Amino acid sequence: MGVSIMGIGICGFTPTSTGYSYREMIAKAAKAAYLDAGIDIDMIDGAVSVEEDFVSGYSIADEYVPDQLGVVKKPVYTICGDFLHGLNSAVMQINTGQFQVVVVEAYSKASNMLTKDELLRFAFDPIYNRFGVSPHYLAGIEMRSFLAESGYSAEDVAEVVVKNRLNAILNPIAPYGAELDIADILDSRPVALPVTEQMIPKHADGSVVVVLGRDDIAKEHSRSPVFISGTGWGSGNSVLERRDHHLSEGTIVAANMAYDEAGITSPGNEIDAFFVSDLYPHRELMHMEALQVNDCEGVIINPNGGAQGGGDLIEVTGGARLAEAVSQLRGEAGACQVEAKRVLVHGWRGLPTDSCAVTILEKERS
Repeated sequence: MGVSIMGIGICGFTPTSTGYSYREMIAKAAKAAYLDAGIDIDMIDGAVSVEEDFVSGYSIADEYVPDQLGVVKKPVYTICGDFLHGLNSAVMQINTGQFQVVVVEAYSKASNMLTKDELLRFAFDPIYNRFGVSPHYLAGIEMRSFLAESGYSAEDVAEVVVKNRLNAILNPIAPYGAELDIADILDSRPVALPVTEQMIPKHADGSVVVVLGRDDIAKEHSRSPVFISGTGWGSGNSVLERRDHHLSEGTIVAANMAYDEAGITSPGNEIDAFFVSDLYPHRELMHMEALQVNDCEGVIINPNGGAQGGGDLIEVTGGARLAEAVSQLRGEAGACQVEAKRVLVHGWRGLPTDSCAVTILEKERS
C-alpha cells in the first residue's frame, strides 16, 4: 500500500508580515488542508513539524504545534531541515503500519527577524565569521566553481532569475514576480561575487500544511489525491574544505534513492516538470545536473516561479514547491498550468549545507 497526499493548505505568501501570528498562519493552513483532504482531526494519527528554535525565536518552538494542528495528545516529531525532509519522514512513518494519516507542517515568519543575514552567519563554524565578509560568500565560491566546471556562463545563471521572476507574475501567491533582463541581474549590487543582490530571493511569510495518508484512505476521503512514488534524501560533506563546490552531492544521493523507488531510469524523459530549489540561481542549474538532466533546453523547471519569485520561506520553501507541484497535477495551476502527470519536487536546506531531499509525485498510481 502506497502513500498519497490527501490535502494541502497554505497561508501566504507575502513579502512582509501577513498580519497573522505564526500560530494563526499554521491554524489557517491546517484548516484548509483538512477540508481539502476530506478529513476531521480525529482521523489524524500524528504530525511532523519542520522548524528550528533559532528561526522561530522560541525555545522548544514546536510545543505550540499540537494546538494549531488539532493533534493534542498525539505524537509530534520535529525535523530541522527543508519541508521535504519532513514530508519524506512522514511517508516512512505511514509505511511502518503504525500510522494511517500524518500531517506535515512548516512556516516562515521571516518578517519577525530584523537581521536575517545574522541567522545565516550563525549557521557557519565560528571561525569563518571572523573574516567579516558576507555570509553569502559560500554561494559565491559555489557559483564560481560551478561556472568553471560546468561550461555555463554568468549570463546563463542570470537567465534563471529572469525566467523564474517572469513565471511568478502569473502565480497569484508569488509576491516577487517581475519582468527583468540579464543586465538587471548581473549589474545589481555585488554581494559575494559573482553573486549579486538580484540573485538572492527576498524573504516571505507563509505556512504550508500537508495531509498524508495510505492510498486506500486517500481514495476514500480526498477530493483529488496525489500519489507519492519516490522519496530520497542525502547530504554532502559537512566540512566545507572537503566539499566539491561545483556539484550537489546531497541531491545526487537523494535523487538516486527516489529514482530507484519510483522505477525511473531516464529522468529527463520520464518526468514532466521539475520544482527545484533556486535559493541561488546557480543552484537550480547545479541541482538539475545532479538530477541527471544535463540539458535543460525544453525541460519545464519551476513554472510557478520558484523561490526567486515566491520568496525565501526558510524551512517551508520546499513546501511551497510541493504545493505548486500538487496544483499542477490537479490541473489547478491557473495561468502557470503545464501538462504534467509525473513531477519531481526538490528541497535544499540552504547554506552552508548540501542537505537535500527529493519527492516524486504522480497523478495516477502506476
